[in-house]
Amino acid sequence: MGTLAMAPGVIASTPKCYIGVEEVMEYLGCKENKAYELIRKLRKELINDGRLVSAYPQGKVPRKYFLERCMIDEQEG
Repeated sequence: MGTLAMAPGVIASTPKCYIGVEEVMEYLGCKENKAYELIRKLRKELINDGRLVSAYPQGKVPRKYFLERCMIDEQEG
């Protein structure tokens, strides 16, 4: 599928806008429990600021906000 994905006229997959517990664990090198704790904290901050509705499914947080708050520089590439 690698060559097909690079063929002319094929639209590349879009980057994920939300980050889940698996990626948080990978970025921070922490365990699942700590990753969920951080996600809950970040979601609460966003909800209190009115930037995220509480109806959004739990266990994920906007990728841009996570990277900003954890001071992670994600290089595209």
